Amino acid sequence: MERNATCWCGDLSVTMRGEPMLVSSCCCTRCQRRTGSFFGVTVYFRPDQMIARRGEPSNFQRPDGVTTFNFCPRCGSNIWWSSPEWDDVIGVAGGAFADPTLPSPQRMVFAATRHPFVCVPEGLPEYEDGPD
Repeated sequence: MERNATCWCGDLSVTMRGEPMLVSSCCCTRCQRRTGSFFGVTVYFRPDQMIARRGEPSNFQRPDGVTTFNFCPRCGSNIWWSSPEWDDVIGVAGGAFADPTLPSPQRMVFAATRHPFVCVPEGLPEYEDGPD
């Protein structure tokens, strides 16, 4: 299985091989600002699952140095991010796949800042902050 995550204009993309380690939705205010939406969906993979990359990303490192976001310099779409704290995982923006076969989120984190109108699917585990 290979999946392509692509920016809006198509200049930047990554191809991931295999199934993701985890799909997680997040309602933290950082993800809200990063996506321009009420929550973000991250698809986690091991770094060796990234088998191809097209285009040169611009990047932004959070001021605390924890996470570096890679985005398209032309259209601004955020495609993937990584952290030295999690060198065994990279996060890819769920919406960048535009793939209805993508597995659904397995959890919702930072539910404490979830907007009240965001509906959580029945049975989806919620964590007020990050998971244990």
